[in-house]
Amino acid sequence: MPSPPKPARRFARLVATPLALAFVPSLAFARPVAPSVLCDTWPEAADCRGRVVGCETCHTSTWPAAWNDFGFAVGMAFPGGIEDDADFAAGLPTALAAVARRDSDGDGVDDYDELLVGTSPGDEDDVWLWCAPTEREALDAPVRRGFDFRAALNRASILYCGRSATYEELAALDAQPTDAARHQTLHAAVDECLASTWWRDEGLPRLADPRIRPISSVGASSTVGIVIGDYDWDYRLWSYVLTQDRDARELLRADYHVDRAADGSLVRVEGTIPTSATRGPQPLEPERRAGMITTQWFFAINTMFSPLPRTTAAQAYRAYLGMDVSKEEGIVTVPGEPLDVDDKGVRDAQCAGCHATLDPLSYAFAYYEGIQGASLPSLGNSGRFNPARPEREIPGWTDPQAFLFGEPVESVVEWADVAVESDAFARNLANLFFRHALEREPTVPERTAFDALVTSLAEDGFSANRLIHRVVDLDAFGGLTP
Repeated sequence: MPSPPKPARRFARLVATPLALAFVPSLAFARPVAPSVLCDTWPEAADCRGRVVGCETCHTSTWPAAWNDFGFAVGMAFPGGIEDDADFAAGLPTALAAVARRDSDGDGVDDYDELLVGTSPGDEDDVWLWCAPTEREALDAPVRRGFDFRAALNRASILYCGRSATYEELAALDAQPTDAARHQTLHAAVDECLASTWWRDEGLPRLADPRIRPISSVGASSTVGIVIGDYDWDYRLWSYVLTQDRDARELLRADYHVDRAADGSLVRVEGTIPTSATRGPQPLEPERRAGMITTQWFFAINTMFSPLPRTTAAQAYRAYLGMDVSKEEGIVTVPGEPLDVDDKGVRDAQCAGCHATLDPLSYAFAYYEGIQGASLPSLGNSGRFNPARPEREIPGWTDPQAFLFGEPVESVVEWADVAVESDAFARNLANLFFRHALEREPTVPERTAFDALVTSLAEDGFSANRLIHRVVDLDAFGGLTP
């Protein structure tokens, strides 16, 4: 019997879903453990190798719970007797195996194959209909012209030098006798740009903006007389770490600060920094520092007056690991959480799914002061480590265990150490420079090349410069469509 047309099938699913789930009461709400179990079951899936598995893989909404075609199919394939997250996690691999060779959204590609290449098995409009190799070669042959070194040089000059390539530079490139020589000329130009003051002082800081979130009215150059921190320290550290082949993991490991010398160069300085008439301090002891996520500005702008600094942990998770808890990304539930230590109602069903990850991420940050004072001379306590702060801010504080990726951590410094050794950190860093270069996410056929960027970081010593050189060598950078 032929399949019903898509609108009819969708209507049937919408009618069937609440009826079917009435017989599976334990599945009638979102299960935040699902993304991690999916990756344990199918680690080869594209989202487990590159992007972030989110609840949208199965859901159109998590509160109230609603499912896409794939989520509905998984729910119907579930074994019975599911009462809690532990039972759900135990049964999910069986349900996934049962639907692997189904085409839940009716787009012509099996569910497993869609997950493998990075399209959605629950969205009929998100599909990569690849061709057989001979057909693909025939399609591409008339239009492929090879890597365009002129286009690549101009793109690199704009991205990393802040200007178009000059006539003389393009002429010198054209004069090279072979592609190998043109490749060498291109990368020499990239080296020159990456060593430029423009890249250090203009290009790189713009990449940091979403992570630092500067607000000029309350920065060190405030025109209204209210200063909560000096984010120039953050920008200098960011640019220092991501230039001259330094290890990008220092973004979260640096126990030092970065100042500017008289000639404009960036120089490392040790210890704490006192307040001056023109800039804010960095009062945190070196042993308590974790680079970009322990600056005075980071705590002032994120923690502010929060007893439990959930926003602080969420920003660290989003900015440096690429996972936004508010979008239900990077959910790794900690058993028994959330404790709701500050009585904010986060144990309610519509909140608990995310807060079982977010609150354990936040506990270690509770020992750092937020805003303390509101003008430059009185900022001495902002960002300080204070072991008494949680007890002062949260009645009944019992020092709950902090976690990252389901692993217990004892401090923000250890939080950062676990973070920078994770696949998420490497992928977020690679994605930062990929998106900057091409203004988009990697496409399905680019996943292998993107994976290679990620794995290259370790062999390149986590150098941003070397990563950029590899991005420049991508087909798309030279105008080829994969």
